[in-house]
Amino acid sequence: MTFRPLPDTRPRRLVALALPGLLAAALLTTAPAMAAAADEPIDGARTSGDPMFPNVGNGGYDALDYDVAIAWTPNATQSGSTIAGTILATSTMTATAPQPLKSFSLDFEGLEVDSVTVDGAPAAWVREVDPGAIKYKLVVTPTTPVSGEFSVAVTYHGAPSSHTDLDGSSEGWNRTSDGATLLGQPIGMMTGYPHNNTPADKATYTFTLDIPTTLNNVAGTAPGTAAAVANGELRSKTASSDGTRTTWVWDQTKPMASELAVISIGRYDVIESQVQLTDGSTIPSWSFMDSTLSAANKNTIRTREAQLGTIIRNLETLYGPYPGKSTGVIVDTVPSGINYALETQDRSFFPSAGSVGGNTLIHELVHQWYGDNVSPVTWTDIWIGEGMATWGPTFYNTTEGFGTGATPSELTYFNSWNTTAPTSSNWSTAPGTQTDSANLYGYQTYTRGAQFWAALRVAIGDDAFFALIEQWQTRYAGQSRTGADLKALAEELSGRDLTAFYTDWILEAGKPAWPEKLTVSLAGAPATGTVRAGDVVTYTLTATNTGRVPLATSVVTVDLAGVLGQASIDMSSLPAGVTIDGSTLTWAVPATAVGAPAATVSFGATISAAAAGGPLTATAKVATLGGTCVDCAATLTVARDAQRPTATLVTPTTAGPFSALAVRVDATDNAGLQRIVANVYQGTTLVKSTQTAVAGGAKSGTHTATVKLPDGSYTVKYNSQDLAGNISTTSTFAFTIDATKPTVTVKDGSSFTVTTGGTYDLVSYKLFDAGKIDRVVVNGVVKDLSDNQWSDVNFLKPGVFGAVKGENTMLVYDVAGNAQTVVFTLN
Repeated sequence: MTFRPLPDTRPRRLVALALPGLLAAALLTTAPAMAAAADEPIDGARTSGDPMFPNVGNGGYDALDYDVAIAWTPNATQSGSTIAGTILATSTMTATAPQPLKSFSLDFEGLEVDSVTVDGAPAAWVREVDPGAIKYKLVVTPTTPVSGEFSVAVTYHGAPSSHTDLDGSSEGWNRTSDGATLLGQPIGMMTGYPHNNTPADKATYTFTLDIPTTLNNVAGTAPGTAAAVANGELRSKTASSDGTRTTWVWDQTKPMASELAVISIGRYDVIESQVQLTDGSTIPSWSFMDSTLSAANKNTIRTREAQLGTIIRNLETLYGPYPGKSTGVIVDTVPSGINYALETQDRSFFPSAGSVGGNTLIHELVHQWYGDNVSPVTWTDIWIGEGMATWGPTFYNTTEGFGTGATPSELTYFNSWNTTAPTSSNWSTAPGTQTDSANLYGYQTYTRGAQFWAALRVAIGDDAFFALIEQWQTRYAGQSRTGADLKALAEELSGRDLTAFYTDWILEAGKPAWPEKLTVSLAGAPATGTVRAGDVVTYTLTATNTGRVPLATSVVTVDLAGVLGQASIDMSSLPAGVTIDGSTLTWAVPATAVGAPAATVSFGATISAAAAGGPLTATAKVATLGGTCVDCAATLTVARDAQRPTATLVTPTTAGPFSALAVRVDATDNAGLQRIVANVYQGTTLVKSTQTAVAGGAKSGTHTATVKLPDGSYTVKYNSQDLAGNISTTSTFAFTIDATKPTVTVKDGSSFTVTTGGTYDLVSYKLFDAGKIDRVVVNGVVKDLSDNQWSDVNFLKPGVFGAVKGENTMLVYDVAGNAQTVVFTLN
């Protein structure tokens, strides 16, 4: 927007405020109307809600187009150093009202209103003027409430006046030595035509400017060809029938905020050319330079005008396609009150050849994107455009941009930040919360705004930064946007939370912190190749301070999700400053001075026996602002364990029969066992499953189990599984279960058994077991039998097979080990 010297250095000339007769409007309120039903007519708000100018701008409608027709005539008699003149004008605004309006307001300062019509019908109007409150309202009450699209035409006349800002500078209509110039930033455009004076409400424009064909100086001694210049494209230049007057018609078809309009009338040399854009298309360039400038100054202007294409094409690489349909410059010798350059849309205004010849031209061309194409919603966010238009030329002129300057733009703005003491009053105003229009063009707008852009580049890195400054233009072309919108886009593109950074730099007074800057790398050892179960991979993080301030708060994280599935990290071995939460390792980078050796930290990961094989990937990133990660992914290949474990049946070694199954299986594996299994089947039916989990993934293990089963024939199937999921060969062993005791009966017949009362003189027994009789034990004396189903123990009496007089105990065993106990008494 404006490129003005800072308030403490800018020459000032207070311009008398021209106040027309004021029409009181005691019955009209400036406050927004209370909420009403959607179809109930309301009074449009008398403000746009701008904190900087609470009584400027209006609500209730959206301006779409302005058709401004002005006839300017110098007075017949002149005195002083500048031309006095009057205008006769009609300005028509086309707008749309989303809700019916029974009244609405426009901003209009000075000049005399002759009539107001709404949609062609006469309308009532009053003016509310309070210079102390910066309030200049033309309040219109149409005969019938307006809704949807409508038009309002205001006819007016008089001697134009300038507007003096609270900082002492002027804009609005200003007389020059041979004509007049209308400039609008921030709010002076309301001296030229009635409109919605807020950067939030953009519209298209047509300027029809009727001026004398020839103009003179105040003394009337230097007649010269006159020109009337405005924004957009020159559609026509038509002389009157007698040739004394010429009408210039300029058409601005791109959305334009009112403060970006310009009308300048004077003796001008006109330079017409074509400018080629990056895409190969061309746009017209109309430039105007004061006819009274020296030949040297005109040569400077012509030289710079010829460079417009190069500069614009260079800026297109930063900000995207040039947003206008034409370009050019206006250079006029003007009074001190408007002795500043201004980024009037398409062709910026300059007060001298020197300002065109220097960085100011680049500054104002940057504004064609920042401030013009995308405008602020309120004047509080002027820092967005002014900061970029200040940073832009600095970057442009360095070797990192398009020039030869050896000092990087980052260093330039770090130095300006670093050399400004925290106690300096320059930090007293937060750019994004300022409300004092007397300080609108202060340090916070230009220098701190530029520092913000330089610091943001450090904070989010070059890739996100340059994507941001282009997408801010391409995504929001022709719109008005807020600082909050800029923060949101920066967070979207960078993936960073910028709340604290934005608050520090934009929303809070005081000296903000310059962001830390570091380059981080992650390396694995081995660096490449294949690792196997049991191998240890060592990861090393390196952080180098590449910034302007010491590292104090930087944090690096490593995503270990691609590691921990196949490896383990001993938490107790982690070095100081390193923690793991879930699959994220966090390293608090130690304090590192500028220029100090890089900080490093290492940790190890052991490949587990259960590793499934495949890629092993760790990825690092700088979690805090200001970091760039280079070579931050370390990938190895884990070889999958394909070797089967072994399983050996230790017991049983025979097929039985057994009274119960006592099974033992031993297993081994090259890397680590998971479990050992022994399952019992009868035929094809699983009747019992047994297994043992091997603790700690040991390379050897044992499984034992005792299983009681009904009598019958069985098989045990056994194997083992390792941690990688490999299963040993499954083996089968058949066995028999006999859990039934032998039967023992006394043999009849006097030759075998002699009974005396309840005792025996001689006793014999018949033995039977379906699984065969194995042996008999009488009072501990063993008699081995012939392993038949039927067997005998005959003629037991004292002294035979261990029998004794009195009570005897006989145990009869079958081959499965089942025992039947018989107690008998011998005489």
